[in-house]
Amino acid sequence: MSDTKFINPIDSMSGRLSKKERQGVIFRRKIYRDSQGHIIKKGRNEHFIQVNPRNYEKTPLTPGEQKTVSAFKQALEQYKLDKQNPERMAYWQQRWKAQMRKGDPQAPIDPETGKKRIYGRLDTFIRSMIQISLNT
Repeated sequence: MSDTKFINPIDSMSGRLSKKERQGVIFRRKIYRDSQGHIIKKGRNEHFIQVNPRNYEKTPLTPGEQKTVSAFKQALEQYKLDKQNPERMAYWQQRWKAQMRKGDPQAPIDPETGKKRIYGRLDTFIRSMIQISLNT
């Protein structure tokens, strides 16, 4: 994906330029918010063209990919259960806030910085930590 600086209001655009074009340019910018809805961080503007989307009938998931997909599904189900439990959510919020200052010991290494990855969103952090624990 390319990193581009846009002027206002183009910098806030997301999606395809033209819905009719199947291989048109797609724009996106991730915005990370805390539990009160305040913006913590804005991701970079990205644009890309999806040239060869995968055909799952012709090339089904490999066993390794299937294992990763299965672990993600289990992590998502566990996240939904933890979200209903106030004690678990307090635990996760405390751990998430701590990793904002210094990466969580369980987090993978971010290839861009060479340090532990910092998660900007609580839900992503929880799912990732659960998925990592399922894979080990």
